[in-house]
Amino acid sequence: MNIHIREFQRGGAVDDPAALEQFQKQWATYQKLVDTDALSHREVGAILHDNLAALPKPFAFLDIACGDAGQMPAALAGTKVRHYHGIDLSEPALELAAKNLAGAPFEVELDCSDFVEAVTKRREPADAAWCGLSIHHLTTDGKRRLLQALHGSTSDFLMIYEPTLADGETRDGYLARFARVNRPAWPFLSDQEWEQIDH
Repeated sequence: MNIHIREFQRGGAVDDPAALEQFQKQWATYQKLVDTDALSHREVGAILHDNLAALPKPFAFLDIACGDAGQMPAALAGTKVRHYHGIDLSEPALELAAKNLAGAPFEVELDCSDFVEAVTKRREPADAAWCGLSIHHLTTDGKRRLLQALHGSTSDFLMIYEPTLADGETRDGYLARFARVNRPAWPFLSDQEWEQIDH
């Protein structure tokens, strides 16, 4: 295993302790959603794994907005992955990703950067790319730039898992539907955690 981390030093001093504390709170809330499978991570991870396992030759895999890469050991197990490249803007998340991918039987590269910029500037094409629950954070122009960059730099397949608006639905309508459906379905979240999600 060989892990290359760009743009930050593991174990270095924290520049903004308040930002780190906010990340930890939000990450804990997100982790609850993952642990309870509230966002269907298991099913989506199995679909990703099955598609990657079907690739016949060794492949380079791009994980866009990889977070802690917690899903990746299972998604990549038994596949012919030779190189994993994870991109995320969060240094604490990439610290966790390095731990989650420690011992992986393939090369691991982690980039701490904006994923649209990083994908746009990639020198090597990826064979397969994945982005889960992150593209909705982008503006329409950012989405367009990312997809154009991926079109030119991904050869075998791209898999995206995202919430979307229903036909004719506005953003405000989507947010109202999200709260109406999920508040009763996720009673394990506190009011403070719901405030984080609403924000």
